Amino acid sequence: MDEHAPTETGPGATAQAPTQARSSSRLGTYLGAAGLVCGALALLAVVSLQTRLMEVQSSPDTNQASNMAEASRTLFDAPDNLGALLELVQASTVTIGCKDAQGSGWVIELGSPSADADPEAIELDRKFPTEVITNHHVIEECVDTPRKVTATAGEDTYDAVLYSYDEENDLALVAIKQDVPPLELSEKPQPGWWAVAVGTPYGLEGSVSIGNIMNLDGTDIIATTPLNSGNSGGPMVNSRGEVIGTNTWTLIGDDEPQDWNVAVAHTALCDILVACDESDKWD
Repeated sequence: MDEHAPTETGPGATAQAPTQARSSSRLGTYLGAAGLVCGALALLAVVSLQTRLMEVQSSPDTNQASNMAEASRTLFDAPDNLGALLELVQASTVTIGCKDAQGSGWVIELGSPSADADPEAIELDRKFPTEVITNHHVIEECVDTPRKVTATAGEDTYDAVLYSYDEENDLALVAIKQDVPPLELSEKPQPGWWAVAVGTPYGLEGSVSIGNIMNLDGTDIIATTPLNSGNSGGPMVNSRGEVIGTNTWTLIGDDEPQDWNVAVAHTALCDILVACDESDKWD
């Protein structure tokens, strides 16, 4: 796929050149990006994805997504209760805006900085405790003005700030003040898995498209699940409502493969945005 430049379906695609996600084996630390929010943009010692997954497995009341595991026969099948799953995912999906760009985002639970972290980072996390994942190309025009990022859901408008970003993987972390339920994370997907994308394509909030996983290429998850402008940054989830990856780009045109819709695997967060163990990454 690297030999073709993707045509981005996300917000602002007509005015901004998209960044294709690239696979990387680098262990990430939550370093943030220089110049954002008085230099305190890195969440230090956040809960690792592995720890979060262990908590999910051990807690009987973690969240509805975990409780729906038995409702889906296998991850190759559609869920038995599609309506309940969509309600769950939509409740954790927001619309992200930056100047003229509009995309989507999904809420993740990362925990708080350690007590010995930078005081400014601790204070920022205290004010904006809820973390939202989106695409870098959605918020790139707000890199120098992090408080210009907006987050909405229905009639609700959240207080938001651009916390950090990873341009190479086309990912960004936005933090909001309000409490929004997080989504859980999926194991490594397999070709043929059922997959659904939720987001705000063309301003239609809560839109749903359904397909299957075609294959994986590094951290690129290729699916038949249709993506359109405004889906960028939203979640692609499995039949348990667990996030497989962040919807990012699609290939369009006579010279390109048709129906190649790509989400960046959640493990790509480990490169820069989240502190992870090597075991957090898929094999």
